[in-house]
Amino acid sequence: MKRIFHIITAVLISQIGFSQRMIEKDFKSQFAKYGVEGCFVLFNQSDNEFMIYNSSICDSGYIPASTFKIPNSLIALEEGVIKDTIQIIKWDGHEWPNNTWNQDQTLRTAMKYSCVWVFVGFAEQIGIDKYYKYVKSFDYGNKDLTGPPSRFWLSGLFKISANQQIDFLRKFFNYELPVSRESIDIVKNIIVLEQTDTYKLSGKTGGGMLTETDYIMWLVGYIEKDNKPYFYAMNFKTNDFNKLSQARYEITKDILRELKLID
Repeated sequence: MKRIFHIITAVLISQIGFSQRMIEKDFKSQFAKYGVEGCFVLFNQSDNEFMIYNSSICDSGYIPASTFKIPNSLIALEEGVIKDTIQIIKWDGHEWPNNTWNQDQTLRTAMKYSCVWVFVGFAEQIGIDKYYKYVKSFDYGNKDLTGPPSRFWLSGLFKISANQQIDFLRKFFNYELPVSRESIDIVKNIIVLEQTDTYKLSGKTGGGMLTETDYIMWLVGYIEKDNKPYFYAMNFKTNDFNKLSQARYEITKDILRELKLID
């Protein structure tokens, strides 16, 4: 475990180009409350500090699932398949198990409800070749989109680790991606989960099938507190998607409360 941790530390330092502080933290109890094991990583940009629980899992790649809706929305905006957050995306009448999908959508509601058919429609219009260009320029995950061309983020060989999620989110937040500032601002606005007088929590869930019975569950994003950003990524495995869907929020928020980043 120590050898893996030092390897991860060296990789992260080499990516940034200067020394960083790395702290291993025990958040086992937050996961154990729901009978799962997983990982959590937090990057404090102001202090250039990483806090990691289960470093080997944080460096393991999994299907991004709906966390890819953050870059997917950027790509759709850049390609002009959607213009803003009020443009109506017409529902075709197909009945989905998720009732919130069975209606017209906007980019905002499609993000809020994690509406798969909207983003599949974007992918059909954009085409896989352009996605390859974008994920390469974003340096997103393993950049291998082998799989269903309009659903590659849900099944196939596409993988991203919790540490790589942090890398992407930092570039996204700091306007370091090769897309317009306007597109980034639109997506930042629609991924806000909650806001108080003391902090703003932004993020996106994901849930992807690993096997016929097992899922990877994600919540990734950032907190803005005292004009400082803190980037986080959490995942765990489960064989009960519906039962533990809300646990993505609860585990993450329990950890963030312990760190006194949210109330």
